[in-house]
This record gives sequence, structure tokens and C-alpha cells, in this order.
Amino acid sequence: MELIAGAALALALTMTVLWFATRAAITICIAEFEKGKVRVVSGGIAPRVLDDVKDVVKRGRVKAATMRIVRSRGRAHVEVKGDILPDVTQQLRNVVGSVPFAKLINARRNV
Repeated sequence: MELIAGAALALALTMTVLWFATRAAITICIAEFEKGKVRVVSGGIAPRVLDDVKDVVKRGRVKAATMRIVRSRGRAHVEVKGDILPDVTQQLRNVVGSVPFAKLINARRNV
């Protein structure tokens, strides 16, 4: 019984590590928003897109949120968590979606 419990624990730990590794591999950018300010924490995006994101966050009066841009089926997918209105989230999706995916990937190396 202890062997099964140990194997289950090892499997759960391995799956958790793989999930985090996979998640990091598909992440293009992570940005934090605080009191209308934008700070890129990980990765990078094209300067034009970053400027547009800053405008949306400032106009939307975002208090505190985190935006993650990930690769999903060859496209950029925006995930936002925090104190942010749905229409502001949609504006962020529109901004990121307006740039071809390849340019977002290339910006990661340049920023």
C-alpha cells in the first residue's frame, strides 16, 4: 500500500513539474498592471503593442491585474486576472490580436 501511495505521489509531482514547464514554454509575455502602470515581468512584446497596452490600461483605470500572453494553436491568447473590467480585457485582446503572431515572437528576442 505504501508503494502505491509513493508512486502516486511521485506521479503527481512529475505531472506538476511538467505542467509548469509546458506553461512556461508557451508563454510569450507576462505583464503586471498597477494603478494604471504596466510592467513587463517576463518575456516581451513589440514596442508598438506595449504602448497600446499602456494606453488601454491607463484609460481603463486598472488598479491591479496580471496579463499573460500565451501561444494557443498558433495564435496569441490573452489571459487576464485581477481587478479589471471585461471591456478593458476585450480591448487588451484586440490590441494583442492586431499584431501577427510571428511579430510577437520576434519581439520577445528584441525586447
